[in-house]
Amino acid sequence: MWEALTTWLQGVGEQYGVDPVVYGVIYVAAAPLFFGSLAWLVRSIRRRDPLALPLVSTAVFFSAPTLYVFIAGRNLPAWVYALLVALAVIGIVVTARKVRAKVQRAAP
Repeated sequence: MWEALTTWLQGVGEQYGVDPVVYGVIYVAAAPLFFGSLAWLVRSIRRRDPLALPLVSTAVFFSAPTLYVFIAGRNLPAWVYALLVALAVIGIVVTARKVRAKVQRAAP
């Protein structure tokens, strides 16, 4: 199993031009954060709380290794760029709505 994991990480490193050890560490470290964000999302759905932040958090931790490749590597598929643009747009929209709501509440 260790040999298969090492082979896979080396393949990722060669294919995308990234350090396979760093990729592996990010891959392993992001897993509990992803599941925590997923639990937050489920709780928010059950409580009928706003979903934007838990959804973005879940998506970011799900794609954390890919974000590393986006920043440090090359040869990413087109869907990765589409996902990152979508996450950025969602983040901007959520932030703009929160700022607008606070400004409207503060206005006399």
